[in-house]
Amino acid sequence: MSKFQPFRSIPDPADAAPGAADTVVGRETMAGATTTLVRADARPVPENQAELHPQLKAQLRELRLRTGSADPDVPMLLRLINEHYHTIERERRGIVESMRLMADEAQALAHEAREQSSEHLQVILDHIKDVVLLLDAQGLVRTFNPTGERVFGYPQEEVLGKRIDLLIPRIAEEESVPEALERLSASLDDTALDLAARELWAQRKNGVLFPAEIAVSKAPLSQEQMFVLCLRDVTERRESEQAIRESAARYQLLVDHAPDAIVVLDADTGRFVDANDKAIRLYGLPREKLLTVGPHTMSPAQQPDGAPSEERARAYIERALAGETPVFEWMHLDGQGREICCEVRLVNLPSGARRLVRGSVADISDRKRAERVSAAERQVFEQLTRNAPLPEVLASITALIESAIPGTAGAVSLLGEDGQRFAAVHAPQLPAPLRQALAATEVGIRNGSCAACVYLKRQVLVADLGKDPFWAERREPALAAGKRAAWSTPITAAGGTLLGSLGVYRGAIGLPGAADVGLMARAAQLAGIAIERRRGEEALRGSEAKFRGLFESIAEGVYQSGRDGRLLSVNPAFVAMLGYDSAEQIYALPGAAALYWDPQDRARFAERVDREGEIRDAEFLMRGRDGRQLVILENARQMLDGSGQCIGYEGTIANITERKRAEQAVFAEKERAQVTLESIGDAVISTDAQGRIEYINPVAETLTAWSLAEARGQAIGTVLNLVNEITREPIETALQGALGGAAACAASGPADHAVLVTRTGHEVAIQASAAPICDRQGQVIGAVMVFHDVTKERRLKRALSWQASHDALTGLINRREFDNRLHGALLAAQRGEGTYALLYIDLDQFKVVNDTCGHQAGDRLLREVTGLLQTHVRASDTIARLGGDEFGVLLEGCTPEQASRIAEGVRQAIRDFRFEWSANTLSVGASIGIVQIGPNTENVANVMSAADIACYAAKDAGRNRIHVYGADGGSHRHREMHWVARVTRAAEDNRLELFFQPIVALCAPAGRAFHELTVQLRDDSGALVPPGEFIPAAERYNVMSAIDRWVLERAIALLRERQRSGQPLPLLAVNLSGTSLNEQSFVDYVLQSVVEPQIAGALCFEITETAAVTSLSNARFLMSELKSRGARFSLDDFGTGVSSFVYLKTLPVDFLKIDGQFITHITQDPVNRSMVEAIGKVGRALGIATVAECVEGEAVLAELRGMGIDYVQGFHLAHPLPIAQLP
Repeated sequence: MSKFQPFRSIPDPADAAPGAADTVVGRETMAGATTTLVRADARPVPENQAELHPQLKAQLRELRLRTGSADPDVPMLLRLINEHYHTIERERRGIVESMRLMADEAQALAHEAREQSSEHLQVILDHIKDVVLLLDAQGLVRTFNPTGERVFGYPQEEVLGKRIDLLIPRIAEEESVPEALERLSASLDDTALDLAARELWAQRKNGVLFPAEIAVSKAPLSQEQMFVLCLRDVTERRESEQAIRESAARYQLLVDHAPDAIVVLDADTGRFVDANDKAIRLYGLPREKLLTVGPHTMSPAQQPDGAPSEERARAYIERALAGETPVFEWMHLDGQGREICCEVRLVNLPSGARRLVRGSVADISDRKRAERVSAAERQVFEQLTRNAPLPEVLASITALIESAIPGTAGAVSLLGEDGQRFAAVHAPQLPAPLRQALAATEVGIRNGSCAACVYLKRQVLVADLGKDPFWAERREPALAAGKRAAWSTPITAAGGTLLGSLGVYRGAIGLPGAADVGLMARAAQLAGIAIERRRGEEALRGSEAKFRGLFESIAEGVYQSGRDGRLLSVNPAFVAMLGYDSAEQIYALPGAAALYWDPQDRARFAERVDREGEIRDAEFLMRGRDGRQLVILENARQMLDGSGQCIGYEGTIANITERKRAEQAVFAEKERAQVTLESIGDAVISTDAQGRIEYINPVAETLTAWSLAEARGQAIGTVLNLVNEITREPIETALQGALGGAAACAASGPADHAVLVTRTGHEVAIQASAAPICDRQGQVIGAVMVFHDVTKERRLKRALSWQASHDALTGLINRREFDNRLHGALLAAQRGEGTYALLYIDLDQFKVVNDTCGHQAGDRLLREVTGLLQTHVRASDTIARLGGDEFGVLLEGCTPEQASRIAEGVRQAIRDFRFEWSANTLSVGASIGIVQIGPNTENVANVMSAADIACYAAKDAGRNRIHVYGADGGSHRHREMHWVARVTRAAEDNRLELFFQPIVALCAPAGRAFHELTVQLRDDSGALVPPGEFIPAAERYNVMSAIDRWVLERAIALLRERQRSGQPLPLLAVNLSGTSLNEQSFVDYVLQSVVEPQIAGALCFEITETAAVTSLSNARFLMSELKSRGARFSLDDFGTGVSSFVYLKTLPVDFLKIDGQFITHITQDPVNRSMVEAIGKVGRALGIATVAECVEGEAVLAELRGMGIDYVQGFHLAHPLPIAQLP
């Protein structure tokens, strides 16, 4: 059953009988009606859809007649129903009063009957409309009027004498009939009680019960107590009232299920007196609480337009009470204080003494929100239409979000061009710190909702950003701004390209509703349209500016003209090309023909364009403003209208006057080139694209023995026959490579071995290069080849190459070449392709011969020993001079036993050899180390180290013997530890002593003193050990860096001491070994130690050529760093390597120290002399000073002076002296 209580009408006291109490609201009346108020604006129930009471139907008809409308005015209908209930009430009261009067009349009539005739009384009883019975004290019927006969169906005779319960069975249930009559009559006599008739069920003769209202009064008759009972059949009235109740229930159902909230307001108390379920849900208050408040409680202090709510509400209520039906919008508050926008309809509710107003309240929040959204969208589109700035459009979009979702702040984040971070954030309502944090955000899953939604390419809704991992990196600024929830949607272009994100930030935790999500999607779509349109506009403006800039800045003249020849548009280049000051001057000309040297050319131009539709690369002569003649290259086409008719011409012109002059100059230059080619010393051959000769110059004619007439048209291979001088294989010419598209190339194959076989069969060593000849499109149209005779150069190069790989004294291969061959043997042994052995031979007593008889004797001894070795080893074996008195022999296909036998034969031959010098006969011996090379041998360094160890083991065992590496491992370890410990201990104990040897200026200007520092070791016995004894061992066992560090440290200390004392700083040369250069820690030490410019400028670091080449990258780096600080570098032992000259361009050296083996025999050996002379020339060409070492005679010194060598050093000038004697 609905909780909605019927709205009772309040009876008018003026309609009640005097002394009667007011009828209780809602209580059933005599007529059985209950008054119910239905909604004033409830929909009517058509007559053909419900059974209505006839009276209600009549009222509906009357209502339609009054209003003239098929749709009933419900408030008027309610007033009609209310008036009908008043009529029924008045009728009921009249009936009760009439029955009371009838009872009184009956008593009077009885009295009158006694006075008048009974016929007169009978007439009255026969015509009264109610049933009147006269009962005696026992309840027996004494009289029964005709109305009773009609109502009950009994004839009078069947009722008279019968007790009244025949007609009214339930008149007495728990009492006797006389007692019931007494009670009923007593209630009627007591005016303090309700005058309402009693309603009982009467029974007709046919047994049918019907409702009846009765009134009983006492009437004494003839000294006998009688009762007069008046009865009225109320069946029709009960049926009518039931129909009205059913109809009212149907209207009540409409009220309960109405879409609007309905409340009834007492205008005097200002409180609601009733409300339906919709109102309870709308306001969010229990019924009991809602009925204690009124509109002033459920409204904010002011309405959205600023008007006070209380005053405006009172005005609307008064209008409703005056009969108006005001309809208006109103801002309500619910029980939680949330604002609800509603539409209210007020009607007056007639209710007697109270002033009641019924209100229909409809929640229009969604409608208002839709209106705001629609208005905001129109505003956005209007802004887009008028090209409003993008920030203004985006601000409108965020305002749309903020107005539709209260308590939120909108933000639009725009992606940068790279798509990896946001470039800007438009959020007017967000605090500046949070905007800045969001603007600097990279796209990522932990940098906030907006960054995450772009990264994931989907909507991201965060209910609590204080806990959500999406906000791990941006949580603090968001919380500091008071934001707790964040909802983000990607913004995409029509093609799906991500443009940014739309963010909604709220101060309370929670998720958006479905409507909010839809609004966000719509707002994101609007933002995408705005951003994409703006970018399109910017691109269009950029494109327009680009093409405008192209039009303005293009070097060619651009024009448009009409068919009449008048120029319509020209660019600045066109104006400048013809010498005018502005385009207006050209527009003022009578036509374009005035610009042509021959005005008829314009007409011919137009005819040709009309005929062909366009012209390309047409040359015309035009006239500049100053009268000069211009050669113009013109391209033009027709301009067509929509119908395809020609309306003018457009095209470009280029001034090729200078190009034409250049072409003429080229023709002249070609003639000069022809003369030049015939005069130069190089041979030149040119061909077409197929390789057929077009031209050869006189030098080429001489070298090939072909004349130009004979060679023209011949294939290049026919005239130019090149072969490899070693393999005799044909070589492809460089010109053939150039025809293949190479930009420039040399002859294919080994260029150093190319030989030209002339037409007569002679061979000429040549060096050639070629290049393709290309046209403007880059297509190869031919090639040219230049070559010259290098026979003499190649012969010299072979000599130099031989010297680089051989020992000049003995003619044997040197250490470098030996290492190369040893490496090849090692690889072959590792592949299992042969067995090899290495003999390491060190001459005993060689130093004695050298010191006793001099270097010339030593040199002769080495040459004779070389002859011995060559006679005692096989022809397939390789002999090399490895050092001063050290030789190496690589034995191929040799077992360990064979190697031992060969080594023993060599040892005996040397032992038996007697060396005669002057009057002296000397004997020498040899200590030989043997190393077997097999598949497990690791590398060349290990092989040489093992051979060295074996050789020293032989020396330690007493010299003049052989030692096989591995036969005595203890000897190896002892020798290794001996040298390592000895050198290391000497450095630690400061038993190394520094010496200096002057380097004297010979042809260079005299300057500061220049000395080379050397080091000697004082052994445990106090004797000095020269560097030649322990330096090789130190290098071999990687302790050389300790010695180099010690020398550098002493040199720097010496220079600083002299600096402090004010003495001049000499230039000190410090040797650095190759092993030291390979140690990064040593390089770091040098860089850390040599810092001050004055100290660095007094140091010259000597690096051997071999060490520099072996550690090229380290050497370059160290040289670059130290030279930037002022230090200098000297390349020691220069000339011993095959690639000596190659590295001079890459190594920034200041001095070249020519190896002593070239200096010693410079006066006797022309090859050595040529080598030294060549080094001197190269040094002067490169600006590098040269130093000759090992100068041991005046003749050598004179020879070096004649060659222009800058500095000299050697025993002839000065022996090494202790550093303490440094001047």
